[in-house]
Amino acid sequence: MLKSHKLTLIGFLFLCISCTNESDEKMKVIHKDNPDFQTEEYRKIFLDGTHNTRELGGYETTDGKKVKWGVLYRSDKLSDLSTDDQEYLSSLGIKNVIDFRSSNEKSEDPNLIPDGMRYIQLPIEADGAIRPKVEAMMRGQDQGDLGELLVEANAEFVSKYKGVYKDFLETLANEQKPSLFHCTAGKDRAGFAAAITLLAVGVPMETVINDYMKTNEYTKEFVDDYLKKIKLYSLNQADVDQLRPIMGVEERFIIAAMDRIVEDYGSIENFIAEGLEIDDETLGKLKNFLLEES
Repeated sequence: MLKSHKLTLIGFLFLCISCTNESDEKMKVIHKDNPDFQTEEYRKIFLDGTHNTRELGGYETTDGKKVKWGVLYRSDKLSDLSTDDQEYLSSLGIKNVIDFRSSNEKSEDPNLIPDGMRYIQLPIEADGAIRPKVEAMMRGQDQGDLGELLVEANAEFVSKYKGVYKDFLETLANEQKPSLFHCTAGKDRAGFAAAITLLAVGVPMETVINDYMKTNEYTKEFVDDYLKKIKLYSLNQADVDQLRPIMGVEERFIIAAMDRIVEDYGSIENFIAEGLEIDDETLGKLKNFLLEES
């Protein structure tokens, strides 16, 4: 029975995460229709089946423009959406759902896509190194700093997955449709996607990192509760302090990606132009789609 519990918990970590929110107590706002909701207070999207969904509108660029509300959303997996969730996402006007999860993740936890939304798959295989270490930790074996695995993973987004992020930016630019993109926990693969998109249109690095770090704020209650359950179900064998870094984000994770960009390309601009091969025309389309007219 203990082995069964462990397998369930391990699977949960990587399918991250069968969530329950207090969404019934939160307003389901539509930002694009009401300027009163176009504030930081209302950035998080409250759904029954996710815990890390947010609007990317309102962020200001270095030249004084702002990202439009109602055109771009980031999230964790959509496999636990309720009927109300699906209706709410449809009401937001989302037309494309872009999924960065691996084939295994998708087969184990298939998305529930609302009718009328196009489902685009851009898989990134990113959990291979983490899974065996978590399994060993669940058996009580010290695995050191698991967060280092996410430092390495973020650097690999730059070196190994340029084609995926090129396709992502080109999809946004060429289709010009309100889109939601996600991975499993909505923090690493989706976190880098959000960062590179915002940087591409001129949002400053400090703002980008602040958005990246919001995962910890949005998921804190859930993560704290779940780590308590892991401690209980592992009969106190699991060192939950070792697990905590990979269930949230740390600034060093995204900084590792930015450092790799500078090391390999010299600047963010060069990475977008040379690494992702986003030409001036496509970049102009991306800015037209995402930014308000000045």
